[in-house]
Parts: sequence; C-alpha cells; structure tokens
Amino acid sequence: METPPVGPAVNAPGATCRLGPSPTALAIRLEGLQARDGAALDALLDQLSEPPWDVEIDGDDDALRQLLESRGFVEYARGSLFARSAEGLDAPRVSGIEVVPYENQWAPAFTAAEAEAMDGLAAFRELGSPSGYEWGAGQGSFRIARTTEGRVVGFAHANLPDGLIDWLGVVPGSRRAGIARQLVAHAARDVRAVRGTHLLAFGEDGTGAGTFLGRLGFRARGRRVLMIYRAAPAAAR
Repeated sequence: METPPVGPAVNAPGATCRLGPSPTALAIRLEGLQARDGAALDALLDQLSEPPWDVEIDGDDDALRQLLESRGFVEYARGSLFARSAEGLDAPRVSGIEVVPYENQWAPAFTAAEAEAMDGLAAFRELGSPSGYEWGAGQGSFRIARTTEGRVVGFAHANLPDGLIDWLGVVPGSRRAGIARQLVAHAARDVRAVRGTHLLAFGEDGTGAGTFLGRLGFRARGRRVLMIYRAAPAAAR
C-alpha cells in the first residue's frame, strides 16, 4: 500500500507523538499521542502534513478523547488490543487452498475479495475501495489465500518486525475452514524470520475478531478507541 511520507517524531511544548502509517492506510497514525491541553495539541497538529490523521488511544483516557473531539477528531471504532507470542503458532493446510506472498498484479482479484471480506469493518469504511493495500506487495508480511483455480479468498498483512496484523480477512463463503488461522500462522513465521517475538492485533467490537483471536491464543491487553481527523486543518481550528 502507498503511505504518506512521515517522520519519526513530532514534539511541541506539552505534546508529543510518533508518526507512522495507519491501519487505514491512507491516513497518518499519531502513535503514542500525548497532549497536556488544547494549545499543546494545536501546536503539534500545526506541524503535520495534510490530514487525514488517525490515532489509537487508551479506552479509559476520557480526557484525551474529549480533547481530540474538541479539535475535530471523531471516533470510528472501539475494541481491544490482543497479543501473543509469535512462537508456537501453526496451522494445518486447508485442502484446495494455497497461501502465497501477495503480488500487485493480483490487485483486481484482491480488491474484489477485500470488499467482500471487510464489508462492515470500521477501518474499511474509512478507506473505501480500493483501499490502497492492493499495492502492498513487498511491504511487511503480506500473503493471500487462494483456491487452486486462482480465486483470492483471504489475506493478511502484518508489519515487520513488530508483528502488528493490520489487515486480515476471509470472504464469507470461505470462513470457518481454517484459512484465517493459516494466514496468521504464516504471519507468525514471517515475524520470527526477522527476529520479531510477538503478534499484535486490534479486535473491533461487534465483529467476532476477539473470539477468533482468543482461539489462537491471543490475550486482550486493554481497551482501545480509534479516532480520525478528516477535515482540512484550517476548518477545524
């Protein structure tokens, strides 16, 4: 996926964050955002390139959530962060399915499968279709599951080496067959290959993601709220 050019850190008196690509792909993620008050947050935001800006905050941090809302950020998802060791996760092969590294030439087939698999997911609503992930070959761990006839039925993208699985889906007609587990197992192998130690994943409320991750040995590590700022900076402040 193509992501905006970003720098490692932004600091202002009373505010700080690190910059990186968001799981929504087209936004800039404000990692570890901290802000003392509105003036400090304004000073930090004034240093950023054009939005959208995306932030994930502690679900119990009402003060920061309200501060962000006052500056035009809106909540688009709630859920939990899950984690497990990258060791010891394996999966049997699924008959008639092969898992292979993604290639950009499969963009049309991937985009069609993505629209089926991610329908109703908050992050996908923010992206729209195509999402940007269709150009993600060679970036992190990115694998697809496809049938022997070549139909894409599932996919998983994870950042390396930190093991954050930020895009995972299986088309409805192919679910509950072990495909998602196989995709996560491949992500775990890729993480181990670059000496990563853990897998992380956000489980959005109301999607069944938490139940699935729990069956794979993931454990919840706290509640999270996702917020996004879409408007032009001058319009919000």
